[in-house]
Amino acid sequence: MKSIARTKKVAVITATAVVAFLALGCGQQKQAAVETGAGTVATTDQTTQTMVASAGMPTPETGLGGEGLRADAVDSLPPDVTAFAPDTLIVPGAVVEITAQGSTDVTSMTLTDPIGHKYPMLYDTEAKAWRVHYRVPLRTHIDRLGLSITAANGTNRWKRVWVFLDIAGGVPAESDGC
Repeated sequence: MKSIARTKKVAVITATAVVAFLALGCGQQKQAAVETGAGTVATTDQTTQTMVASAGMPTPETGLGGEGLRADAVDSLPPDVTAFAPDTLIVPGAVVEITAQGSTDVTSMTLTDPIGHKYPMLYDTEAKAWRVHYRVPLRTHIDRLGLSITAANGTNRWKRVWVFLDIAGGVPAESDGC
């Protein structure tokens, strides 16, 4: 009897995980991927709202952890950001300039590399853009380097975008056949 109850419990957990995976999707973007720290995203697709609610994730009405964020409140929105990197082949050891533009509520931006080093970005008032210089590591064994840019606003909301540098002489990552 315990075996049947355990099997049902495992099946329910697996089904919930599959529904959550399908609701979130697994698409890729070539230039930039985006993450937000807003906590909630309003959506008009009723099916997606149902799947998110059934997976136990926060909804616009409930907010994060009982914060009670309203979907229509300006403070509940993360800042908007877009970032640019050179689209040419980069030589290891070279210095590249990463530029980002953000909405007017952005108070800080940070570039993070795969090693975990964080570089604060500075705001250029003439260009109305955030900039940082980054040196590509000499000993890189990859052909594509991903850098994240995180923009934060005064209400502790954030949004992260990714830029990718094509590295000359890097070793292509091995494919697992997927």
